[in-house]
Amino acid sequence: MRTISIINLKGGTAKTTTTINMAAILADMGKTVLVIDADAQANATQFYGFRDPDKLCENTLAELLNAYESFGRSDYAEDYVRKTPFSGIDLVPASIGLLNADIAALKRGGNLKTIEDLLDNLNEDAWIENGVPENGASAYDFVLIDCPPSFTAASVAAIYASDDVIIPVEADLFSITGMAALIAQINSVRRIQPRVRVAGALICKWHNTAACIQGEAALRASSVPIFTQTIRRSDKVTESIFSGQSLQAYSPQSAAGRDYRAFVAEYLEGVR
Repeated sequence: MRTISIINLKGGTAKTTTTINMAAILADMGKTVLVIDADAQANATQFYGFRDPDKLCENTLAELLNAYESFGRSDYAEDYVRKTPFSGIDLVPASIGLLNADIAALKRGGNLKTIEDLLDNLNEDAWIENGVPENGASAYDFVLIDCPPSFTAASVAAIYASDDVIIPVEADLFSITGMAALIAQINSVRRIQPRVRVAGALICKWHNTAACIQGEAALRASSVPIFTQTIRRSDKVTESIFSGQSLQAYSPQSAAGRDYRAFVAEYLEGVR
């Protein structure tokens, strides 16, 4: 199982769009994917069809964070996982309660291992049910964590649980100046969880203007690894979200749809 946090402290950089399209592409490849929505705005949760806030008061990530001290070795890890309408993709939903979860985490000193322990428990339960496989297979092939545009208890726990961090960015000055703060925060987690690596920044909403080209050049001149593939700006992205579909289903031959497939291929090549 490979766990990936998708994060940027700046809002509007296509974190959720990247999460749902990466999940769809991996699922189309026959991989099993767990999406964890760690953002109190719950955009990924809503995309996967869970739109009624009254039905999101139990067994969300917020509940898990708040109940962590009594979670331990749970027989109920699966209770936090929802089936989505998309084959091969499950979800741990978010709710507005994540805002309160941050306050509660601060009061008890926080605990980095919340999400990692959930994933360990899901794996262990799968092994108990099916037998430990010879190839070391896990409950899921990939876990994608859609993080909020801030450094919260949920995002810290997400990074701690991760193998890789992907940073969606726009090629502008604010993204460049904000990158240093984000990398510093990631490095603070890496000091206690050395396996975490920054897989790279993914330039999203790329368009052929002088400012965008200049911004891309500045990003690539920085010390942060940048994926070769960029994601071009496309109206099909917004249309696909409104339709409740990934780009791969709604408009696979759109510029952004093709770009996301090329990006996933580049990412997978880097982890082989």
